[in-house]
Amino acid sequence: MAHANDKTMQHIPTKKAPIQIIALLTDFGSRDQYVAAMKGVILSINPAAQILDITHEVQPQRIRQAGYLLWSVYKYFPKGTVFVSIVDPGVGSKRRILGVRTKQFIFLAPDNGLLDFILSEEKVMEEIEVREEDAKEYVLHDISSTFHGRDVFAPLAAHISKGLLLKRLGVPLNPMLISSQFVRSQTDTKKARILHIDCFGNIITNLVMNDAEQVNKNLKAISAGTNLVTRSIHNYDEAPANTPCLIVGSNGLVEISVKNKSAAHLLRTTLDTPLKIYWR
Repeated sequence: MAHANDKTMQHIPTKKAPIQIIALLTDFGSRDQYVAAMKGVILSINPAAQILDITHEVQPQRIRQAGYLLWSVYKYFPKGTVFVSIVDPGVGSKRRILGVRTKQFIFLAPDNGLLDFILSEEKVMEEIEVREEDAKEYVLHDISSTFHGRDVFAPLAAHISKGLLLKRLGVPLNPMLISSQFVRSQTDTKKARILHIDCFGNIITNLVMNDAEQVNKNLKAISAGTNLVTRSIHNYDEAPANTPCLIVGSNGLVEISVKNKSAAHLLRTTLDTPLKIYWR
């Protein structure tokens, strides 16, 4: 016979397990073994971790592109996600590794500007410099001078996902004031940049606009190199054929697009192509 309190005991809430999601962003590509090695290390330390790939197709050494791509998606992840972002031309040197905790997330990245998009908009609750003497218990024993993604970042992320506190891994830093990475008015015009070219060939700029009406009201044109783009559209379908147009993309940034074609190919544009904004 069941005891009277058995039913009551069944309804006592259990403590919710912590989020153990690790999101990876690198310039390692998908052809080689590098990403798999990182995932193997993570799962060896925390088999319960859920590993999600943001992208591994950042162009090699393109720190600003990586920063934009991280910024464009991080808000859509569950609270508690650990973001590991590695575009690291200074690997093996004395460049610092940062650990940053905001209200909802934790970020690990080299201290090379990759986190500037995040740090310019998020309130930082804690920021540390990872120190070898503090973190040695939580990284691999033999650290390569060329692959800190596997030997340092991956094991640190795995331990953090299990509840390890950032303060155990290094020394606290006073968060620096990072200026906005976006153009929002004429006073920011000198900061105009191409942030990314997506798989469709859309050219994504760092110019913030709400919609096509705001574009028409405030902009005369945007030039990418010697190509001047003056026409703005609400959606891809209304664009004339073979005509570069300005459109506000899903992240609230102005993009240059060509209907059913690659704007980047048509305009011979790369991430290094200079951008200029012409205001009304």
